Amino acid sequence: MTKKKVLQIPYGTKDVLPGEARVKREIENSIINNFMAWGYDEVETRTFEYLDTFVDESTGLLSDSFKFFDRNNQALVLRSDMTKPIARMVSTRLNDGRQIKRISYLANIFRYEETQAGRQCEFSQAGVELMGAAEPSADAEVLALAISSLRVAGLSDFTVSLGHSDFITGLMEEAGLNEDQAEELKKRVLQHDLVGLEALLSTLPMAEELKEVFQRLLLLHGDEAMLDELQETVKNAKSRQALRNLSEIFQLAKEYGVADVIRFDLSLIRSLDYYTGMVFEVYTFDMGFPICGGGRYDKMMQGFGKSCPATGFAVGIDRIMLVLARQQKLETKTEWDFFIAWNYGKLSQAIAKSVELRKAGKTVKVATTASTRTVAENERKANDCKELIFIE
Repeated sequence: MTKKKVLQIPYGTKDVLPGEARVKREIENSIINNFMAWGYDEVETRTFEYLDTFVDESTGLLSDSFKFFDRNNQALVLRSDMTKPIARMVSTRLNDGRQIKRISYLANIFRYEETQAGRQCEFSQAGVELMGAAEPSADAEVLALAISSLRVAGLSDFTVSLGHSDFITGLMEEAGLNEDQAEELKKRVLQHDLVGLEALLSTLPMAEELKEVFQRLLLLHGDEAMLDELQETVKNAKSRQALRNLSEIFQLAKEYGVADVIRFDLSLIRSLDYYTGMVFEVYTFDMGFPICGGGRYDKMMQGFGKSCPATGFAVGIDRIMLVLARQQKLETKTEWDFFIAWNYGKLSQAIAKSVELRKAGKTVKVATTASTRTVAENERKANDCKELIFIE
């Protein structure tokens, strides 16, 4: 006897089932419509790009990218983020003279991940890029828009961790760290390895005052008072300017009415290396990974032959759904307004009634075979319809 083959899907992917797909689309629509309300116009880029689009001179290609070749032996890559494809699009297709460009997107992203709750190799992402603006007002806008978008998607209990890439960079430059030492230090900070960080610092020659700041780095979480205290403690100009920039952004966040969910985290280093200014991530109490993140990336466009300041963020749709499910706020049961059943010879009348109801904005299912009223009532329940119409 031949054993029946069980069809599987590729590692790190998942099917979106009935009910889940409807809720997912509703969340996506609410976020995209919110982007539009803030002045961001939606674009699409292709699922795969030439490898060169994703290769950076300083960092190379992300190690978790999916690579393949076309029939002409050209190296291609599935997009592992949307910022680089949009930067490519802006530099090659959107040279219309407008200095400020507000762009939004909704796309599937592909990265090889160790699959666990909240992490998949293919996942849905929505985000915005604000290009051409270098001012703190632009950073405050995308920060406020990120918070607003999470709220319209149904989330209410979350915290925004706000940091600045130049704070740590300034400290490392002041300490005179070479490239290898700086990368090792950033690695320990990214991994939140307090013991490893202290062990590394013990091998590096630097002033005791500066070493104390590094030792506190993973604990530098707080409010405005912490920024004021660090202005008195930190000596180098780059780190102090980073603190001032964060303060300016935060004051504008107050104007937007979103400052209540923001906490400063000066150890924050995002895993992507192209950030040059403020960075942020959004967390909920029941998710170990950020559900949203972004920041300023003023140097990326140089790789596409155009200097342009930019800031933006991305929010994970799948992670929002996982959080809502854990908070028992994800309603995937779908109900239709009417189930139309029909007696023998009455199919035409049933179809006519369904057309009439759908024109009136109702959702309708029509029975596929003739039945009695008693059977039809059972069919209505099985088909998740609120009311029965029986055509006799």
